[in-house]
Amino acid sequence: MGESTNGHKPPTGGSAIRAQDLGKAYQMYDKPMHRLLDLVFPRKKRGRDYWAVKNVYLDIPHGSSVGIIGENGAGKSTLLKLLTGITAPTTGEVQVDGRIASLLELGAGFHPDFSGRENIYLNCSILGMSDAEIDDRFESIVDFSELGDFIDRPVKTYSSGMYVRLGFSVASSVDPDILLIDEALSVGDEHFKGKCINRLNEFREQGRTTVFVSHDMGAVKSMCQWVVLMDHGEVLEQGSAEKVADEYLKRAHARGNERLSSLNRSSSEYPRWGSGEIETLDIELYGPKPEPTHTFQPGEPFRVRIPYRAHSNCEQPVFGIGLYRSDGTYINGSNHEWRQDPIEIGSLSAGDEGEVEMAFERLPLLQGQYYLTTFLYDHGKASPTAIDHREHAATFEVIDAQLQQHGMLYLPTRWTLRCRGEDGETRTEVSES
Repeated sequence: MGESTNGHKPPTGGSAIRAQDLGKAYQMYDKPMHRLLDLVFPRKKRGRDYWAVKNVYLDIPHGSSVGIIGENGAGKSTLLKLLTGITAPTTGEVQVDGRIASLLELGAGFHPDFSGRENIYLNCSILGMSDAEIDDRFESIVDFSELGDFIDRPVKTYSSGMYVRLGFSVASSVDPDILLIDEALSVGDEHFKGKCINRLNEFREQGRTTVFVSHDMGAVKSMCQWVVLMDHGEVLEQGSAEKVADEYLKRAHARGNERLSSLNRSSSEYPRWGSGEIETLDIELYGPKPEPTHTFQPGEPFRVRIPYRAHSNCEQPVFGIGLYRSDGTYINGSNHEWRQDPIEIGSLSAGDEGEVEMAFERLPLLQGQYYLTTFLYDHGKASPTAIDHREHAATFEVIDAQLQQHGMLYLPTRWTLRCRGEDGETRTEVSES
């Protein structure tokens, strides 16, 4: 690493980080006793290798912004630990040119019984700063963290968001050539996250190198020039942010479909009740393609198809659907009868079969997991009576690559900018989405 000096300048040209044939294996044991036996009798191995990272080649130039993406368990965090030197590789080597700072696990490097002030001095010293440098930058670190009087309280009393504020403020204030971040910013609030992104943009403009793990494809596409996609410890693809992020989303769609399809096929643990004259069969969800799916993007067409079979006569059945977020928040409910132009099914007889369908031209949901509850009630009675009521009848996921809005619903918006220059001319720009 480079030495700490007040006139510190980032290196130019060449590679900031180079990794060759990098791999990390951990020993896995079926029983804790086997680990002890391996230490006492090493000739007979009882453990097996688990490769968290293997066969990784990276060449990260100075001044670049690199994103590392992949599903949970892909090896992203282990790779960052190898690049920082926190974890020793099993195979290969890592070469780093310049001072490196990292914000990896939440609270890593902090002593819980020390105050924020004491941890600033401790961490900055570990990162190579002199006492004079720390004194000179202490106030700016505290100001950026916005911890106020909490800076003199033990960090074990901090919330997760306060940990991140202190950790990022220290890591970004030691004048690093290379800054590595592992998803920690996702814990912070929107205000502080915005400050962090501005700081990262400043690093990039100053020719410094940033490497960060993120599941936020919007941030990856906007901030990274190069993206590395990992899966099961290996690098699947490297390339431009647009290309690799899109490949990740395709894989996420495929795996989401596989996982959610299995979930929807399994025997339901959720309540189902009713008189049973009519039975709703397997529910199918459709997007823009003709094949059923369980993953969607905001703004896509969305259809729910409910096939049914009548086992006995029923006078006035009505089908309905309730849409919920995964935490149980009720989003919407409708049926085909309580409408301005109602559909009357009339009576059904034993053996009758058919299907009903509900559709959105443009799915208004933002990223998240959701489920459907289906209602089939007899409205021919004084009080609607359940025929086949199914809680959590189907589960699906919305994956938002753009993240242009936040919250639960996508709302078409129009933004207008009007500004007047010194010449008195007014410029107007309009953006709709």
